[in-house]
Formats: sequence, C-alpha cells, structure tokens
Amino acid sequence: MRRSRPISIAVGTPSSAGRGGRVGARTAKASIAAGLALSVCALTGCSSSSSSGPATGGGGARTGTIRILANITPVLTKAYYQGLVAPFVKSHPGVTVTIESPSGTNVQSTLQQELVSGSAPDIVASTLDPVVAQQMIAFPDSSWVTSTPLSDSNKVDGKIWQVATGQQNQSLVYYNQTAFQKAGITTPPKSLAEFTADLAKLKSAGYVGLQTAGEWVTGAQFAMMANPGLLGGDPGWYAERNKKKVTFEQSAYNTYLKAYAGWIKNGTVPKNSLGEKYQTSIDNFLAGKSGMFVMGNWLNASVNSAKNLSFKVGVFPTPTADGSTPKQMSGQAQPYSILKSSKHQGLALDLVKYLVTDKSAVTASLKSEGNFRAGYSYPGTELDAAVGKIVDTAPGTVNGTAGPGVNAGFGNELNTVVQSLYTGASADKAVAELDSWWNANAGQ
Repeated sequence: MRRSRPISIAVGTPSSAGRGGRVGARTAKASIAAGLALSVCALTGCSSSSSSGPATGGGGARTGTIRILANITPVLTKAYYQGLVAPFVKSHPGVTVTIESPSGTNVQSTLQQELVSGSAPDIVASTLDPVVAQQMIAFPDSSWVTSTPLSDSNKVDGKIWQVATGQQNQSLVYYNQTAFQKAGITTPPKSLAEFTADLAKLKSAGYVGLQTAGEWVTGAQFAMMANPGLLGGDPGWYAERNKKKVTFEQSAYNTYLKAYAGWIKNGTVPKNSLGEKYQTSIDNFLAGKSGMFVMGNWLNASVNSAKNLSFKVGVFPTPTADGSTPKQMSGQAQPYSILKSSKHQGLALDLVKYLVTDKSAVTASLKSEGNFRAGYSYPGTELDAAVGKIVDTAPGTVNGTAGPGVNAGFGNELNTVVQSLYTGASADKAVAELDSWWNANAGQ
C-alpha cells in the first residue's frame, strides 16, 4: 500500500459541547505514525470479593477483583483491554481486573441477563441504552467527570452515569480510490442523487457499489447517513416525535429509505448482503471488492493495520438530500459505567477515573480507533488526517439512535426495518413500521 508521510492528530478546543455542538476539532502536523494489529479474541472472566468502599474515590488501599463486561470488536480485543488496564493493576497491589465478552448477542442484552441472574459485572465498557441508567451509580460532580467528552449529552435525571475517553464521528463514507477511477468518478458525491448515480457507475465497473452486512451493520449504516438529515436542523426531533408533532413518514428517514430500496432493486447493494457478518464486510472492502463503505471513524484502525492493500482508501461525509455539508452523527467513544450492585464501587471508580484521565491510557484509547478528544494528540496516518478535516469542517454533531428522549430499543427496530427492505418490504411499509413502533413505545 502506498503511504504518504505520517501525520500527528492534534485535537483542538471544541467550539461548543453537547447536542448539536462541534466537539473535538483537529489539525495535522508531521510526526511518526504507529499501526495497530487487527485480531479477534474470545473473552472470559470471573469475580471475587473486595474490600473497597463506596463510590467516592480516594480513601485507603483497595484490593480485589474487578470484572469488566466489554464491547468486543475487531479492534477492541481482549488483549487491547488487558493492555489498557495493565498499568493500573501494576500500580495497585492486590488488584485483579478480568475482561468478559458478551455471552448474549451484545453487551446490552448480556447485561440485562446478568442483572436478572444476579451476576452483573462491576464495570461495563460499552455504550448502553439509558433504560439501564437506574442500575448504574451516578458519577461524582467532579471536574474529571464533567470534562469527559459529551458528558452532558447523555445525562439521565440530571446525573452522569457514563463517562468516555473520547468521541466518535460516524457519518463517513470510505471509498476505494482505484474503483472510483475505473468507474470514471472524479469527485466524491455530495448529494443523495449523486451518491445513487455513483453506485450504478461502480456496479458497471465490476464492483459492489455499497458494502454492507447483516447483524447490526444495516441499521447503523442507515442512521449514519440519515440522522444528519433527521436531526441536523432540529436536535429535538425525537422529543417532538414523542409528542406526535412529527412523523418518520414526513422526515428524512423516508427519503433515505426510498433511496435504499432503490439501491437494492438495482443491485448496487446485493440482496444477499444480510448473510455477511461485520468482519466479512470489512474484509470485502479491504480486498477491493466494493466501492464504498459507510462506517464510523473506528474503521481507520482496520485500514491502517491492513497489509498489502492494492488501493488507496479515501473518505468523505455521508451524502445529504441537497448536497450540503452534513453534521456528523457522533457519540461517546469507549464509555464506562459502574453497576450499583458492585460490591467494590470505590475500586471500580478508581479504575474508571484512571481510564478516562490518565494521559497514556486516554491516548492509547483514542489511537485505537482514531477517536477525538480536546487537548490530546497522537500519531496518525493520512486517512486519520482526512477524517479530522471532515470533523473540522462539519457544521456540528447529531445524536444516533439511542440516548435521552429516544425510546429504548429503537436502534434494534431500525435495524429490523431496514433489513426488511432486503426481503421485499417497500419503503412506504418500512417507514410506516417505524411510526407504528414509535407510537407503541413512546416514552419508554
């Protein structure tokens, strides 16, 4: 793979914070790049008693075992989390930290099962639906808590129950520059109409136009594209939907569902895509089989660590209906929550504080997925800098399919609805399903 000179990703001071504000602007400077190994591991863990006290931080010596239920991805492996906590363990004699992978379909479902069975972990390292916020401790009103990225945007009843190391931006389209050249595409598309036309050109050139997959990928990609249109001009849209002042049928979701159904019909998105797993979708894109891939900035790590790529990867913002620059769907990166049921909340709080404030730990976290945080910089590649430029020029950020005001389970429902397009459902039926589901689950 051809590489240009390495650059350093420096995160600037955000112009504003919270919903709709741009957080984590970045600039690039010359430095030395560092790659990341790509691996997948299974995780196991266990628990033991501890002498730690209540979740106030500080105090006397704390010993025992902390169980962390972690979100496992091709980048965030067991080895990654073990390496992240290793310095803390080394400096705290008598402390053990075990990492556990989800036994269910995901972290959220696993946590719910473990809460019911009474075997919940001490810490959850994953974005969680606010429906479980009441099961978590409220973090103290301290500067180390309030200074974490997007700490205000996910409050429940005025309390911070998740703290994160960074911020992710997700309304991105990665593309195969060689495929674009062969298809005669000279400029990345800005509008939905241009995007649709380029998908057809890529198909004619022998490529899968848009790389997608089953599992959670289908709905997530749709939200990455459509949420800037849904919430870009109205951050309170979800709340208005709960009051029945707006509908999905009259929103940007309808526009994107109709476009998506058209992509499946004309074959620029293969009808058998739902049979592919997330990792397979990454492998296919890196193998040069597809022209475009909608994904969050964590894909950088997979691209940067890939060996012998036959093409150069570019990136541009997801298309908008009118071709304007979209806001970025954004969220907390690598967040942590502490269970009220933990018998050693004090020790858990000490560990979480370390993970979100220690310079080395935070930098390693940011670098692992190409994430952002004001005041931090790390070595990066040309692709990292390109994503940084998109973030710098984006007019703001929008929420995803979870968070305050969003009905619990909406992300899963959206995934189901988008996948129904592959099995013959019309866009009209799909958007009607979303409105029906929301009406039945409003306020939950």
